[in-house]
Amino acid sequence: MIENFEQICGQAPEGTESLNFQASDPNFVFENDPLYQTVVLYDRDGNVVNVNSWIECAHYVNGGWENINYQNFGGDQTIFIGLLFIFSFYFIVKKFVV
Repeated sequence: MIENFEQICGQAPEGTESLNFQASDPNFVFENDPLYQTVVLYDRDGNVVNVNSWIECAHYVNGGWENINYQNFGGDQTIFIGLLFIFSFYFIVKKFVV
């Protein structure tokens, strides 16, 4: 699973041995890492979170969040591409055959 963290969050900083950090504390606040570039993550419901540290990113990825928003790949895009292909094919056939 650490491979997935590295793909999405980048290399783990030195000294990061475990993702087990005060998981039972409901008031836990992640510290902002000024050297970490913000990563945008999405869940299956389309919710968005911006993470500002590697440990925060790893926490969310461990919870099922990803850096791909699957809600942007709906059926509308498939229908549009299909209709575009059909109309293009129709006009090419009409121009060269008739």
